[in-house]
Amino acid sequence: MYHSRSRWFVLGILALTVMVLAACAPVAPQPGAAPAEQVELAFWNMPFVTQEVSPEYVLKWEEDVKAALPNATVDNYYGPGKYQDQRDRFLLQAESGKPDVIEGLLEDMAAYVQAGLIEPLDERFAAWEDSGMFVESTLEPLRIDGQLYGIPYNTNARAMVYRKDIFEEYGLEVPTTWDAFVETARQISELTNGEVSGAFVCTEIADPRAPQEFISWYFQVSGGQNMFTVTEEGIEVNVTVEQLEQVLTLYDELFDTSVPFPAVDPNVRGAGWPVEDPGYVAGKWAMVPMGPWLWGRRVESDLAKDILDNKTGITALPIPEGGVQATYLEVKPIMLSAFAADKDAAWELVKFITSKDKMAQWLIDSGGIPARTDSLESQEFIEAEIGWWLQGFADQLGTSVAMAPINWGPVSEANMRAVNFVIYDERTPAEAAQWLYDQIMQLHANGEL
Repeated sequence: MYHSRSRWFVLGILALTVMVLAACAPVAPQPGAAPAEQVELAFWNMPFVTQEVSPEYVLKWEEDVKAALPNATVDNYYGPGKYQDQRDRFLLQAESGKPDVIEGLLEDMAAYVQAGLIEPLDERFAAWEDSGMFVESTLEPLRIDGQLYGIPYNTNARAMVYRKDIFEEYGLEVPTTWDAFVETARQISELTNGEVSGAFVCTEIADPRAPQEFISWYFQVSGGQNMFTVTEEGIEVNVTVEQLEQVLTLYDELFDTSVPFPAVDPNVRGAGWPVEDPGYVAGKWAMVPMGPWLWGRRVESDLAKDILDNKTGITALPIPEGGVQATYLEVKPIMLSAFAADKDAAWELVKFITSKDKMAQWLIDSGGIPARTDSLESQEFIEAEIGWWLQGFADQLGTSVAMAPINWGPVSEANMRAVNFVIYDERTPAEAAQWLYDQIMQLHANGEL
């Protein structure tokens, strides 16, 4: 997602003073001219609501946008919070014209395009003098039918973070296979008498992280191939029952309560990222699939800072026997509503959000990786304290896979319902796999992808 591979894999975080883009600067009014009409804009943004960025950052952002867009007022209501809630609300109310600009997931974008709710950005982007600063691999997933529907601001690949101090204390090897992952997690749960659960994986049906973790495991059994291929003729389904059963068997073994100390605490079945992230920095889990945003939680407590600074290692996700090293590639877009009352003003807001400095400041606070080369290549970014952390995730980029541009909402829900059948012992992995395959084929037959 952020290549020239040899150079840009050396990453860190940029701390720069906010600069107002020339493209966003107001034109000085002529003597006697009427003042420019004030435009009201709304920007929905999940991280601003859930504090994946700090409250201090949001306040500074609000101050900066006033200076950058003096003829616009940006509402400080940033949407309903969780991505699923935000997506559902936008699908219902986009035609009202609010929000004008929306941040989201790659899979959300496909649903918005299908519903005709967001604006193609090719002409605006081509005319923007900064367009050449964006890494091409972060733009490509945001194109559907050859048209660009979002500007990337954040990108990352899934890795596994683990408590290296625990591994060192008990003389354990970091697992590289699914079998070793399950067995090592069980060992840690037993060795710590359950005080530290060996692993955590997200299993909440409505959680955005849970299907992203699921698809990482799926890519490993599918040879790095997507569940779907989008062609001019339509959507082809590539998934097999056998592949799904492999993935669901992993979840079954992680939550197996027939052993004295399960790999994952069964009390966190059905939980998502709001349990995963704070639980890790509180010392509750020893291994978790993760992205670079976790760095932002260093400020939550002395324990969180110590765990992330001194006791955490980063490695590739373990893979199944006969599988390949593959992982989920995340690219988050900023999108322009097709129903915005003033699309020119809304585009200026998009440019401000994804400008060199604003993108870097956002990600220095949250622990993400920018999609612009001018941020990636800056000396400040390379030499920053967070460099080693981001390098660990950048190392996974060569095996990361972006999801196909389809409407992932119903597929992701079906994926996680199948997981829940298994972890709650309602169906065997084979039964859940067949159910899931049938659901996917029905969605395809109904034209819901």
